[in-house]
Amino acid sequence: MNNAHLAVTQAHNTPPGPSGAAPNTCRRARAQAAGGTLPGASPLVYTQENRPSYSPNGSQPFGSIEVIDPETGEVREFEASGKPGILTPKYTQIDHQNARAERWAMKWAVDTLLYGSRQFKCHRWQIPGKDLEVKLSLEHQKSFYSGFECCGSVWGCPLCAPKITERRRVEVEAAIERAKELGYTVMLATFTIPHGLGDDLKVIRKLLLKAWRHGTDSRAGKKMREMIGLVEYLRVIEVTLGPNGWHPHFHVLLILDTTWSPEVIRRLWYPVWLASCRKFGLDDPSEAHGVHVDDGERAARYVTKWGMDSEMTKGHLKKGKKSVNPWDLLRVHTFGLDGIAPELREVVESLGIDQEKAGALWLVFFYAFKGSHQLHPSKGFRKLLGLGEEKTDQQLAEEEMDKEAALLATLTHEQRLDLIRTKNLPTLLSLAEDSPGLIPDFLQSIRRPASPEPHNGEGEPERHTSGNQDE
Repeated sequence: MNNAHLAVTQAHNTPPGPSGAAPNTCRRARAQAAGGTLPGASPLVYTQENRPSYSPNGSQPFGSIEVIDPETGEVREFEASGKPGILTPKYTQIDHQNARAERWAMKWAVDTLLYGSRQFKCHRWQIPGKDLEVKLSLEHQKSFYSGFECCGSVWGCPLCAPKITERRRVEVEAAIERAKELGYTVMLATFTIPHGLGDDLKVIRKLLLKAWRHGTDSRAGKKMREMIGLVEYLRVIEVTLGPNGWHPHFHVLLILDTTWSPEVIRRLWYPVWLASCRKFGLDDPSEAHGVHVDDGERAARYVTKWGMDSEMTKGHLKKGKKSVNPWDLLRVHTFGLDGIAPELREVVESLGIDQEKAGALWLVFFYAFKGSHQLHPSKGFRKLLGLGEEKTDQQLAEEEMDKEAALLATLTHEQRLDLIRTKNLPTLLSLAEDSPGLIPDFLQSIRRPASPEPHNGEGEPERHTSGNQDE
């Protein structure tokens, strides 16, 4: 392949269809996405002139309205919130692009904290033997890269974590619905222990896991499980940082064959949890907060929350009123106190956390959870609910969910290095969504002048073939 090649060319000289796109654009895109071609078809052509038209937020929901701020003139769209008479701000294309730019900025902060690690190499190194491409999802009208290596870290990568947790969320949501169809009762249980400023997060996490296993596998635990009708469960670990230090805890989705209330379940489980915590030297969980059980409606609400705040699969991204989560710490380290939301700044300042300390605390979290699973299903959970074979976090991070995607550009090695050096990888994705015809000019504008000295990209270590990479 010619290294100077870009799969962005001039528009077809064909009249546009009703949507503003060339009549056969989508058919060409589908053939391209499938790896095939149409008889007599030229390479896929996608520019601002002949791409499929789309609204800034995809399909326009019924009842959306525009509101103009009389002071600033800013136009904001609102849509139904699900509650009568209440509208919420609409998530627009600009919101999406800003959120993506924030994730990339946080990724670059991780690169400085974990230099040379798998997280550092993620979306920086190219998969050997594979083209590095810029694509546009025909369904969602969102652009993405294909051909970058992914670290698959749900704990340490701001780029991989959202992909992994979103796919997990969809799966958990399906599991709840299937459990209800089978006639089971679904509840959400939370298990906590007292915590203090001197606690070692990694040690406490391991002791919590031991206490859980003992509480479910011991003789008393098995008897309790039989009494409450526990069929299967899905456990997720979450951690926050508050005035009393790190606070790791479990949320557990319970699949029950019972008619008992959440309060009865809590009363039967608490003595088992107390005994297990004592066995492994943990402080006694309080009767009021050690075990908390909610009904199925609350469990469903947690799982179906959209975005970065889902309790079950995105708990490590959740904001607390008096505490912060690890990604909040990384956000503070990335943008500083002046670059974060006032609500978050108020919390971190009350905890005595500045930009440098936030980075150090995030590293404590990362090394404490590195290599562990975020979600842990019981042995028969997936089979009972027909979920099929579980995919690893790495597989989910690497998976391209948008099979029908248009190829906008094929990047050269030098262009990849230019994008990394100038930190313009998210900028190119936004340009691909808004004005893909400008991609060649943009890449030329950030081109590094020719140098007699070979370079490997700013801050990019050489690739080694030993295969020994930091996890």
